[in-house]
Amino acid sequence: MKPVKQIIGLTALCLIWGTTWQAIKISLEGIPPFTGAGIRFVIASVFLFVIILFRRSSLYANKREIRLLLLVAVLTYFIDYGLIYWGEKYLSAGVTAVFFATFPLFTAIFTNFVFKNEHFNWIKYLGLMIGFIGISIVFLDQLLITSFNTKILLSSSGIIIAAISAAIATVLIKKHLTHINSYTLSLYQMAPGALFLLSFGFLSENLAAVQLSTRVVLAVLYLAVIGSAVTFVIYYHLLKHMSAITLSTIIYVTPIVALIADFLLFREIPPVRTLLGAGLIFIGIWTTQMRKKGERK
Repeated sequence: MKPVKQIIGLTALCLIWGTTWQAIKISLEGIPPFTGAGIRFVIASVFLFVIILFRRSSLYANKREIRLLLLVAVLTYFIDYGLIYWGEKYLSAGVTAVFFATFPLFTAIFTNFVFKNEHFNWIKYLGLMIGFIGISIVFLDQLLITSFNTKILLSSSGIIIAAISAAIATVLIKKHLTHINSYTLSLYQMAPGALFLLSFGFLSENLAAVQLSTRVVLAVLYLAVIGSAVTFVIYYHLLKHMSAITLSTIIYVTPIVALIADFLLFREIPPVRTLLGAGLIFIGIWTTQMRKKGERK
């Protein structure tokens, strides 16, 4: 894959996923978390299926692949997104971003020490830690004003569990499933994941509390089509050609994109602390690309 295409894909993911945190917040104004996430991925699955039919892409997967896809569906959509939606109900977007920024760290741990997809490189871990410190500095004010009562602690723990679940799923896909075309790979996870989310929402949430408004509906459609169907196809295509650790560092960039959007839309000038944190994030990402002496590209 040409570097230019990788840069375009990474930029698209950062720009789109940088806005989905706020879109999730808007969708939660009218739809309970697990139900809202389920609706999002049902719409995305239908959109993907139409594209697959139009492209005449293969839908074949053998029994072993289907078992793995179902496992990844539970990890990525039911656990990861279910907990993100639930956690964002009680946490600010900034605090959520900080706790989910553990995702690259867990990805590195699982890819190096559990599944052994990549060789250990301490320089990458240094870069990941610098990036995490940068994220923490960017959202330090939101962390400081957060009262960590029992509900907030549970929500924060849920976001960290979501990060662990997403990391395991990413490494499994990188190791076993990247030979499947990106459209089919996305659909076969998203569709069962949506059913798991909707089933849990039906059993545990008060659906009578659903209040649809134009604002909520547009947020859900944006999350489904642009924030899911489009982005996951790009993400899995990049995962075929890039290190899982490198790709995971986009989680450090998406909150910065959200802050830049606030500046462009509302002329909110970020404090010096935020600029320092952003600088550390990019230094951290740059450090993850450094190689030990003698290591081949």
